[in-house]
Amino acid sequence: MATLLIKLQGNAPLNRTVFPPYLYIYDDLMIYRKRSWFVVREITMSYNQIAQATLTSGIIFATLEIYTTGAEDIIVKFIPKGLAKRAKKIIDQKLYHAHAKLHLDKDKTHTGYQDEVVEYERTVGRLKELLAKGRLTKQEYERKRQVILSKLR
Repeated sequence: MATLLIKLQGNAPLNRTVFPPYLYIYDDLMIYRKRSWFVVREITMSYNQIAQATLTSGIIFATLEIYTTGAEDIIVKFIPKGLAKRAKKIIDQKLYHAHAKLHLDKDKTHTGYQDEVVEYERTVGRLKELLAKGRLTKQEYERKRQVILSKLR
């Protein structure tokens, strides 16, 4: 089951609509939801379908643009700046892991040590996610990271 990491909502008055757009960022997919009086449009996409995410910050609000490889591009305007920065950081991490996994599947010529390094990066990335969610303390994170690093050497 997918875990909701962050929920973004555009400011309704500044977007000039009664129904602001929503972007739900889960650990394995994203859902963009926009509705009008009679129609609800919902786009679900995996991180493999995303080519790029761009954040444009203003003084108070920010705009998050997500460019996809096949579906319609997504733009969520007038998001609180702090929340938008957190969302961009999460999306960048997810994009890195999704695209790194694709490149590893295509290229099977890695040496054993390189595979270990890639596994270390994946594991530490997962630990960072757990730390960010509050499921690990900083001490637990450091201890587990050191154990993983000692196996790499």
